[in-house]
Amino acid sequence: MIGFITKNINDIIYLSLLLSSVVVGPYYRSISTILLKKWTGTLLGLILIVTVSGYSAIHPILSATIGILAIKASTVRFCHIVTFFFMFGYLVFFRLADKFGFSLSSGQTNLIEMIIVLRVVGVAFEINGSWLAMKNKKEESIKNEKEKDDDFVEIINPDLSDLFHYSFNYIGLLTGPYYRYRTFDDYFYLPFSKNADCFGATINTLKAVPLYISLYLAFSNIWPLEYVLTEEHNSRHIIYRMLYPWALFAAFRQRIYAGMTLAESVCNSAGLGAYPVQGRNRTGHGPTVGYMKLKQMSEEEAKNSLYDFNTVESMDVWGCESVVTLRDSMKVWNKAVQYWVAMFVYKRFPIKPLKIHAALFISVIWHGFHAGYFFCIYFCPFYLMAEDIYYKLYYKNATGMKRNVIGFVMWFLRSHSESYQAAAFLLLTFDRIWIYYSSVYHYWYGVWLVFLLIGIALNQFHKTNRPKNSNEKKVDQIKTE
Repeated sequence: MIGFITKNINDIIYLSLLLSSVVVGPYYRSISTILLKKWTGTLLGLILIVTVSGYSAIHPILSATIGILAIKASTVRFCHIVTFFFMFGYLVFFRLADKFGFSLSSGQTNLIEMIIVLRVVGVAFEINGSWLAMKNKKEESIKNEKEKDDDFVEIINPDLSDLFHYSFNYIGLLTGPYYRYRTFDDYFYLPFSKNADCFGATINTLKAVPLYISLYLAFSNIWPLEYVLTEEHNSRHIIYRMLYPWALFAAFRQRIYAGMTLAESVCNSAGLGAYPVQGRNRTGHGPTVGYMKLKQMSEEEAKNSLYDFNTVESMDVWGCESVVTLRDSMKVWNKAVQYWVAMFVYKRFPIKPLKIHAALFISVIWHGFHAGYFFCIYFCPFYLMAEDIYYKLYYKNATGMKRNVIGFVMWFLRSHSESYQAAAFLLLTFDRIWIYYSSVYHYWYGVWLVFLLIGIALNQFHKTNRPKNSNEKKVDQIKTE
């Protein structure tokens, strides 16, 4: 027992802090004075940072403070660019602190710094995005109630104190989820958290956590990560070695599910992210339609509304386990961070052919500089090249038993690819990754290449031999004439 506690002391402390944040939620939510509520949330956040990080707390506090000042010192036209490069530049320094004569911080401090980067850079993009939207918006688009996801319906321009409160509020500070400044501001000024069933949402979110923790402990003890580096593992049957990452990724998923679900329950408990369901709320973003109507909702209407916490949902656990394609799997895994990358990197990157590479590169850098992150994340677009071909040819229009069989095959391949990639993510360093991949002869890259080449050939065959529709026949007739 003592050995188990010693081995997992950091995880136990982190789990305790998350649970404490859940317990604090109802009391924090009940604070009626807005200014007192903001300062209480900020002080709780700073206490969490110092408790987790000790002297290393200087990094998230200093980086956020300078980032906030950079937002205000820059013009609205360029504040997002200045803040982006500073925050990611500081993240590089933070990760390489030992190269500059400083001690490296703990993994828990690293998680806090990662969330701080998302918040400070995100709010800078919100400020710039709202300015651009208001600058270009026409009268008819202002009156249009069907707002697009990436539209801004009002200027976002928080003062220094509100930027400080947003950056350091305890809700979501330890593990996420990421939420916009607009969501944070709505929390204090709109009546939704008072009327949503926060307790019921918290219990509903928390109820699966014991299962996730139990499965994680079981899987990680039966199939430990370090085993793949041993001679005993290398002497096992090749099929065993190929399938071992399934167990590693299963354990990793349970750990992530537990942490992310606890983080969501912190939001649920405090009431942050509660919006009426008619807003068609989306993770990270909040309401996607009728936002101004929601803001004008009366107390009586708010009291009688139905609510959800989709805005702060990080993981669709069932989706992660059951979706057929890697493309869909990426949409339900760590949804809040996926939203951030999509909105502030992919959509805003100016060179269209490089958008996907910019998004992947920033995702890798945000996670860290280990080779495992590159092996894992950068293989995704290559797998998607092959997957998309087979999806369009055989699964998209399939029905009945045929769809079920093809769906199972694609699910198995997707799961196997993710497990193979996850092995690199967990092993981290190039030498450790090479030991495992060499033990299975790097086979998955060969399998992928074969599938891709066959898929390209099949796709070309289908294009050549499929029946032409009437429009194509007319084009051929005109060319002949």
